[in-house]
Amino acid sequence: MRVLLSTLVLLGTLHAEELTLNEILENTVQKNILTKAISQEGLALEFKNLAQTQTDPLTFNQGLSRANSVGISGYEHEVSLSKEFKLGNIQSLEQKQNRLNNEAHLLEQEQYLIDFDNRLKNLYHQYCLNRTFVSSYQESYDKFTLLYTKKERAFKYDEIAKAELIQLEFEKNRLEMELDNFHQKQEHSKMQLLSLTTLDGSSGLSCQDVYPIVQEIHLATDTFALSQEAYNKRIRSTQVGLDRYAKKLESVEVSMGYAKELQTDIYTIDVSIPLNFSSNKSEYERASLMHKSSAISLQNEEKMLNKKYQVEALKARLSRNFQSIEAQEQSINYYVNTLLAIVKKSYDYGESSVIEYLLSQQKLYGLQQELLEKQKGYYATLFQLYSTSEIKEIK
Repeated sequence: MRVLLSTLVLLGTLHAEELTLNEILENTVQKNILTKAISQEGLALEFKNLAQTQTDPLTFNQGLSRANSVGISGYEHEVSLSKEFKLGNIQSLEQKQNRLNNEAHLLEQEQYLIDFDNRLKNLYHQYCLNRTFVSSYQESYDKFTLLYTKKERAFKYDEIAKAELIQLEFEKNRLEMELDNFHQKQEHSKMQLLSLTTLDGSSGLSCQDVYPIVQEIHLATDTFALSQEAYNKRIRSTQVGLDRYAKKLESVEVSMGYAKELQTDIYTIDVSIPLNFSSNKSEYERASLMHKSSAISLQNEEKMLNKKYQVEALKARLSRNFQSIEAQEQSINYYVNTLLAIVKKSYDYGESSVIEYLLSQQKLYGLQQELLEKQKGYYATLFQLYSTSEIKEIK
């Protein structure tokens, strides 16, 4: 009964609106949250950048004193305003330097989005494999049920022993429990996938857009695009920093004041200009940036070598997985068309026991489950490869 209900649910699902992989990827909850978080972090970094590169606020000073002198005495007071101004494009260069570093950081954060996409793609493919396996297992169960029905009639006419019928009944019940278990696993894998989206859990999944199982994967030309773009921005940031510290004059401070000294009004205007040539600060900053540029280049080179090694290792594993899947499929085909066919024919003619027949069937189910696990391993490796390669496009 449970299998019948599961079958009805499956049929109902197949007739419902079926969701494609693209629709699932476009309606993910966690990805939307991650995207918004990255966007908010970008705004936070930008405003922090603007804050850090602003000049100090206008300074207001006021003083009051009393003077006592021969023949004259009274209060004296003074007020003054001072403000620092950055010369030329110093401020814009500082903002650009920080902004490029911030953009590089945000680009690297997008790796989480790529990883999440590929995680969903893997879950989608795992579900589709489960569904295909359940469909095949359902067909095998239906065939066995027909055989059991025939043997049940044969038992009524004393054509087979009761022990044989009991063994067949035991196997039918075992298959029913297994099928029910596989249905539950299939439904669980679907709910696990859709729970990460805003989509209705009652919707069916298309599975018409699964990636093919092939031996050789040709990656897109924009492999490692995020890492390379982030690296380029960091290098450009150091170049902007070198331009910034090459300036001879960086800032000027202007102050204006008024002082009342007894009976005298005094007005002042002061200009303060830092003389960079009197300090080695700018030279040290430039030296630091040049060494930083070299360090960034070397770190990127090491990172790219490591990523390329991982990609080649994953591609090699995919190739081995493909060969293993092909070999498993050939083994199953050979087993079904030779040994299993011989055992079944022998059993039909009463030349072999029911135990031999059941063992041969169970062997087939075992081979099919091994194939399922190999296929699941293939897709897990495939999407790990896409994440490592920083593949962003939705297929």
